[in-house]
Amino acid sequence: MKLLSHTSLLIGLPISIMLLTTSCKKDTVEPEEETPAPSGPTYNIPATYNFTSADFTSSTQRLSMLGEMITYIRSTHTTTQTTQPTILAQKLKDMYVNANNQFTLTTLNTSGLQLKDKTDNTFSFQTILEASFDDAEPASITAAANPTVSTASNGVKGKLVTSTRAILVDANGLEYKELAEKGLMGSVLYYQAMTILKNIATYDNVTKVNGITAQEKAWDEAFGYFGVPIDFPTNVTGLKNWGSYCNSVNVAIGSNSTIMDAFLKGRAAISNGDAARRDANRDIVMATWEKVVAAKCIGYLKGAKNNLSDISTLHHNLSEGYGFIKSFKYNPSKTISDADIAILEGYLGTNFYNLVPSNLDNAINKIATVFNLNASLIP
Repeated sequence: MKLLSHTSLLIGLPISIMLLTTSCKKDTVEPEEETPAPSGPTYNIPATYNFTSADFTSSTQRLSMLGEMITYIRSTHTTTQTTQPTILAQKLKDMYVNANNQFTLTTLNTSGLQLKDKTDNTFSFQTILEASFDDAEPASITAAANPTVSTASNGVKGKLVTSTRAILVDANGLEYKELAEKGLMGSVLYYQAMTILKNIATYDNVTKVNGITAQEKAWDEAFGYFGVPIDFPTNVTGLKNWGSYCNSVNVAIGSNSTIMDAFLKGRAAISNGDAARRDANRDIVMATWEKVVAAKCIGYLKGAKNNLSDISTLHHNLSEGYGFIKSFKYNPSKTISDADIAILEGYLGTNFYNLVPSNLDNAINKIATVFNLNASLIP
């Protein structure tokens, strides 16, 4: 109740009327509630990523390119085929730069897109990856000649074979497939998405081309790199890369709805010129995505710890964990420090055959502490 305004209206009235008027007021009347001023414009936020003119084709096509590359490398992970497949380094290099029509999907060959020119090379990953292609070819040839036994050992590249799996590894026991897959997930998918989001305010949000502004399109591209359908997390069919990993740790860290809701709210904010809400939701996406990296890293290090006697499964899990540790570096707004990343790298070492098992617990505890995660809940 605004007493001053009501009292001012009574000035000049006869006292009897004033007394009658004021006597009608009851002590139990609550003060009027002030309606809080809105923090920004009001607009609708769709339940799915079905924004008008939304365009994330370029990022989803790069996910498909990565998928075909990994399928090709993984073809060597078998002991049952009569004719063992081998890897051609030049084919992988062609796929990396999208040359010579190496993809099975014609739309990828003709897209004009590639993975290499989107790879952050701050840590020389382009060179490392292409060198691994050259290294993997002779390793696959040796493995193909001995399909049912391990041809790899400390200092010798080849295949590690156990009853659970067969993987192609380099001389230090690092899986070639994981080097490529996690390396490109970090240096391309994660790096591009994080960099776009960090710099989202620098994109024009006034001029529309084909019904979409540069800022809307950039946000769409970041969403595309996440690798989920437009109705995620209700629909978890066809998840790719980061989307799949996000879903796998959702029960432990509640990542699915957190990231998707923020992507939806941020995109709606951009379309309605709401910079404050755009940035708030950008921060949620970036922080939660980084927690997905951390949770999956813990999960694979736990997998390594639980499979110390199964060398192929051990090295697979170590290679996965190694890739996620490296991925931390590609977030320009990362929570984890460079010093802590270096500590984690030290725990795994440069040669997996020389792993100190107790360092797995050290690495798990370090990540859990940095990100305030309960490692026991992470699968």
